[in-house]
Amino acid sequence: MQTLSRAGLQVDLPDGWDARISQRVAEAGVVTRRTLHAASFALPPNLGDYATAAVDAMQATDVLVTLVEFDPASANQGLFRSQGLPDGLTPDAFSPSAMPRAVPGRTAGQFFFSSGDRAFCLYVVLGSHTQRAALLPLATAVVRTIKVDG
Repeated sequence: MQTLSRAGLQVDLPDGWDARISQRVAEAGVVTRRTLHAASFALPPNLGDYATAAVDAMQATDVLVTLVEFDPASANQGLFRSQGLPDGLTPDAFSPSAMPRAVPGRTAGQFFFSSGDRAFCLYVVLGSHTQRAALLPLATAVVRTIKVDG
């Protein structure tokens, strides 16, 4: 087990997992926030916020956990009204239609929440929609280790 901690985000990773916490370089006038990516496989370089390049590299048994931070002005409002990371992930919370772009076999769940004055989207992709119940314990184990300061 290894721990990755940066910019007020922390996650404990099972052996063999790859992860990074980053903040994209801003283009003119664009504000970027912190993003945590953790995967049961090697993450490719140049990930976007929702790690679409990583989704393409997934196998049916892989899990990708992404935590994207949003503008603090959104915290505790609208989509971000829920407090804290979701306590448990269920198979019914995952759907192929939750993917920004359809990838055959993949399934995803999005969970919006606030932690203090910080707003987040937890985006979890599972390598197989039909095997989502079997993959969820691994995803849940990683999500439960995420800590947010703030």
